[in-house]
Amino acid sequence: MGTAMGYMMDITLVDLKLSFFMSRSTSLQRWAKLGILEREIAIYRLLAQRIGGMSLVTSGGEEEMAFQEKLPGIEILYNRWGLSPNCYSLLAPILHSHALRKATVYKTNQLDGAWTAILAAKLYHKPVIVRAGYLWAKNFLRQQGKGWKTNLINRLERFSFKQADGIIVTTKEMKRYINGMYDIAPGKITVIPNYVDINLFRPIRSIKKIMGRVCFIGRFTSVKNLKLLIESISPLKGVSLTLIGDGDERVFLEEMSRNLHVDVRFLGRLENQYLPEEINQAEIFILPSKFEGHPKALIEAMACGSAVIGTDVEGINTVIKHNVNGLLCQPNVKSVRQAVTELLSNPQKRAVLGHNARQFVSTHFDLDVVVEAELSALKNIVNQHIK
Repeated sequence: MGTAMGYMMDITLVDLKLSFFMSRSTSLQRWAKLGILEREIAIYRLLAQRIGGMSLVTSGGEEEMAFQEKLPGIEILYNRWGLSPNCYSLLAPILHSHALRKATVYKTNQLDGAWTAILAAKLYHKPVIVRAGYLWAKNFLRQQGKGWKTNLINRLERFSFKQADGIIVTTKEMKRYINGMYDIAPGKITVIPNYVDINLFRPIRSIKKIMGRVCFIGRFTSVKNLKLLIESISPLKGVSLTLIGDGDERVFLEEMSRNLHVDVRFLGRLENQYLPEEINQAEIFILPSKFEGHPKALIEAMACGSAVIGTDVEGINTVIKHNVNGLLCQPNVKSVRQAVTELLSNPQKRAVLGHNARQFVSTHFDLDVVVEAELSALKNIVNQHIK
């Protein structure tokens, strides 16, 4: 009777042991090269301090152990066999059986490679949470169109959602989409937004704004619409643009900037710790994307008290409330130019929008708030499994 009752008791944080699966082909070293390592691991460092144990499955090799000091209390399970990412994603559940058997719950970082955690869950009879920071199949279709790869990704996405014990998404819109598209019960889906360290990303009063400076942070891809941005500000006198990031379009954008005589600083990728300074130097932060999931760069800029502009598209218009904590514009030259001109000419409005943006992010996306939501989701899934 005592044993049976023990299984009915809710699990405590001390008893909770998490195995976290990074995406296929993703490693700590890759995160470091992209400058996002500190941003991505912040939540897991905090979780590891609160629960009974944690391991991290990465596709990287032995070089991953160089990051062990940054991840105290977390066992790094790396690809010591030098397998290809696809092969490793299938064999990792067996290769790391010694550690995965000890876990009480598995969680994925994204949909790409979620099958690794699902296979492990089947082998060792553990609950698994599939996290989707963005809709993999939907985004791939938008960018690549129909084809066998899109069809395969759609099937993998459906499989992952159907097999998961719980699903975490970053927005309510994603939850509604998954419910309708894959007939997943709403109760199975939890909304936990991306987080921001509001102590790192904050207004820095000692940094003087550079008049006319506009800032963008992200990948240089067609989805981010940087061609539109450069074209929009090209005739504006006294306006300069700081682009932080890298990608396939960089050479094209550099040439375009020269041809249109636009003052653009290409800073490349910067580590997360250096971004607040650049954001605080700018009078405006802008995200002119064609679509987004739940954009981290945007909420980090808002946490800095920046006056932000975003296109009125999926993923942005759920974060920016027009004329409340930022401006929304249409993804066309006239609308973007008008929004930039409006904010640059109105310092009082910039100040109000920036203040409201900081308050909004502090309330909804603070790292400490998201950690509590993560712990709650992990406990709920484990308790449902053991009962």
